[in-house]
Amino acid sequence: MKHTDRFVAVVIVFAALVYGSTPDYTGPAYAAAPTGHFKVFRVPTAGVQPRHITAGPDGNVWFADGNMWFTESDQNANVAKIGRIDAAGNVTEFAVPNQNSGPDDIVSGPDGALWFTGASGFPDFFIGRITTAGQMTGFSPCPPTAPCSIVPGGIASGPDGNLWFTEDLQNAVVRLTPAGTFTFFPIPTPAANPSGITRGPDGALWFAENGVSQIGRVDTIGNVVEFGGLTGRPDRITLGPDGNLWFTELFDDIIGRITPTGGIMEFPLPAVAGLTGLSDIVAGTDGNLWFTEFNTEELSQMTTAGVVTDVQKARGGPFGIGRGPDGAIWLTLFSGDKVGRFSLR
Repeated sequence: MKHTDRFVAVVIVFAALVYGSTPDYTGPAYAAAPTGHFKVFRVPTAGVQPRHITAGPDGNVWFADGNMWFTESDQNANVAKIGRIDAAGNVTEFAVPNQNSGPDDIVSGPDGALWFTGASGFPDFFIGRITTAGQMTGFSPCPPTAPCSIVPGGIASGPDGNLWFTEDLQNAVVRLTPAGTFTFFPIPTPAANPSGITRGPDGALWFAENGVSQIGRVDTIGNVVEFGGLTGRPDRITLGPDGNLWFTELFDDIIGRITPTGGIMEFPLPAVAGLTGLSDIVAGTDGNLWFTEFNTEELSQMTTAGVVTDVQKARGGPFGIGRGPDGAIWLTLFSGDKVGRFSLR
């Protein structure tokens, strides 16, 4: 499944495995929802289907708008924008020059700009860069005289001052310098379908291998190690408040944890009538994990001990999630063309 396919098919199921010395897990527990304030802001352009979201270096929150769909006759209607929203909810949109690029993931880079992936960026905008003033630059590993194609997925800012992203077609993790030099590091397992990626606590990058139910680790010189044995298909991954890596499992309603030494534990979400559509995950300032459930339209929370709380109904297909500069939890509402902000109080 390509990354573009997952934008409208984000659904998941359950299970639990314990590795190493991790204590037994007996099932999900509930806690009372924390008191907070939820506010929703509409994106000006209809049909943009906002995806992933991140804190910017300018004190604002930035997100990727990349709606893309095709009819059988190959006629298409494409929208490719990067959005910026301030603490008051004012949204500014910046059009991506390549409107077929399909912006997906976005991260603050080491150079004070925002960097984003374009899963359909052929031929010149596979990775985009936007300054906080809205100036855009596109990067592609394809030489002008020899067209090629890649399918970038997740993107992260590395500890080495470079950008790192996952790439599906060449089954690789890629290092990109701010100057635009690409270096591909192949993933040992074929058809890994790498997706989300994040910086770990150990100076390496950690990524989800959606196609083969594994978590991968790559150091900054390109050595890849894989950890298998997951019940489901991991998708998004984040550094947790406990120094471990936490990830969602696509099609399995499971949140997983992996230690920097490779110990894995899986936490199944409470059973619901159907699939929750577990989507994205981030660490909050309160010491918990926060995640979105697309199908059940919930913003939810999990402690590092596995206690689950459905915190807030979020109508409109909650999808991407991030922590803002203000410490609030920000999320995109994919089918609602909105951005939400949940602040604890």
